[in-house]
Amino acid sequence: MMTIRAAGPADLEAIGRVHVEAWRHAYHGIVPSSFLHRMDPAVSAERFRRRLSDPKQAFWVALAGEEIVGFASGGPNRLADFEADAEIYTLYVCPSWQGRGIGRRLVCQLAEGFAEQGYQSVAVVAFRDNPWRRFYERLGGMLVGEKTFEVDGVALPEVVYRWSDVEELRKRTK
Repeated sequence: MMTIRAAGPADLEAIGRVHVEAWRHAYHGIVPSSFLHRMDPAVSAERFRRRLSDPKQAFWVALAGEEIVGFASGGPNRLADFEADAEIYTLYVCPSWQGRGIGRRLVCQLAEGFAEQGYQSVAVVAFRDNPWRRFYERLGGMLVGEKTFEVDGVALPEVVYRWSDVEELRKRTK
């Protein structure tokens, strides 16, 4: 049985593991392998500890039984060049659990929280060469621009998707 619940400090080790597994799987051939090999679940967990303690952010985990198999976070938009009220910061699912609707359920949870907080629109950034970004298109995200993110001295192109109506995003994830 799959459940979604708010993340807590006890989840950080598993969140770090999922983060590294998902990056190595999804971004192989996109992000420099030197970076992927250096990724450390403990370092990721510590980075997410700061996010988890931010009251402006929502942070959810997906569990299969007792095992954390995915997570998502979001909050106020941080993208100065792209108009939106809210932003999906992270969405990661263990490679062996992808394709089972977990990402959709996590985005639904974020969208419901955004709607409750009065946010009207949502943005998300994805690597342009990441084939999983089509997920956002299937949920009705409109491509609104591009930017770059530097990793190990390599400028990686990113795309920005936007939903002008958070309620529409919520409906598409049900």
